[in-house]
Amino acid sequence: MMVSLNKRNKVSQSPLIQFLILEFICIVLMAADHHSAILRPVRMAISTLAIPIIKVVEWPQSVWSSGRQTLARQTELLNENTELKKQLLDATLKSQQNAVLLEENRRLRNMLKASELLPLKTSVAFVSNIHIDDQRHQIVINQGSLDTVYVGQAVLGLNGVVGQVNSVGLKNAHVILITDPTQAVPVESLRTGMRTLAYGHDQNRRIILPEIASSADVQIGDIFVTSGFGGLYPKGLKFATIESLGDSENQAFKLALAKPFAELSQLTEVFLVWPEEEAAP
Repeated sequence: MMVSLNKRNKVSQSPLIQFLILEFICIVLMAADHHSAILRPVRMAISTLAIPIIKVVEWPQSVWSSGRQTLARQTELLNENTELKKQLLDATLKSQQNAVLLEENRRLRNMLKASELLPLKTSVAFVSNIHIDDQRHQIVINQGSLDTVYVGQAVLGLNGVVGQVNSVGLKNAHVILITDPTQAVPVESLRTGMRTLAYGHDQNRRIILPEIASSADVQIGDIFVTSGFGGLYPKGLKFATIESLGDSENQAFKLALAKPFAELSQLTEVFLVWPEEEAAP
C-alpha cells in the first residue's frame, strides 16, 4: 500500500506531469474566457496595476531617446548657426569689397573729369609704395620710361600738387613730394597775388614759406597756388593753405607754415603731366 502511495506521489511531483496539468488549466481558462469573458475584470485590473511598472521600465529609454533628440537638435542648431555666420562673413566681406570698388570708381571718375579740365596732356598712374620719414618724402608709381615718364615731370593729385619725378625706371618711377626738405616751389597767394617760394618741411609733413616780406598781406587760411615760374608746374594749381604765421629769426621776414592740399600719406592714384602734346623733353 505504501509503495503504491509513493509511486503516486512521485508521479504527481513529476515536472512533466505538473506542466501538462498547468497547460490543461490554461487552455480551459482561455476557452472559458473566450466564450464567457469571465476573466476580463481580472485582466483589466492586472493591466491597470502593470501600467506604473511599464512606465518605470520605459522611463530610462524615454529619457535616453529625449536626450538624444535634444543633443541632435542642438548639434543641428550649432551647425546652422556656424553656416549662417559664414554666410554673414562672406556677405560682409563682399560688401566691404564693393564699398572699396565704389570708392575707387568714384575717385577715378573724379580724376577723369579733372583731367578733362586740365589744358595739358595727363595720364593716371597708381601708387605702389609710399616712403615718408624725416629724411625722405617719396612715393613709387607704376609708370616709367616705357610710358614716356621723365625726370623732373610734374605729378599732381586730385586735390593739389604732389611733387615731381626724381628717378625713372622702365616700368616705375620715384616721385619726390613737395614736403621733402629739398623741394622749393614758386607759389602765389590766390587772394592777393603775392609771390614767394614754398619749401618742404621735415616736420609734420608741412610746407614752410620763410621769405614773405614783413609788409605783405598774408592771413591764416590764405590759399597758395603754383605761380608757373620755372616751368616745372603749370600755373594756378592748388598747392597749400596757411595754418600759422610768425616771424623769422632775424625779424626780417614773416614765416608761415602751410598744409598741402594733397593728402600725401594716403595717395593711391596720381596725375602725370606733360606740358605739351609731344611728351617728354
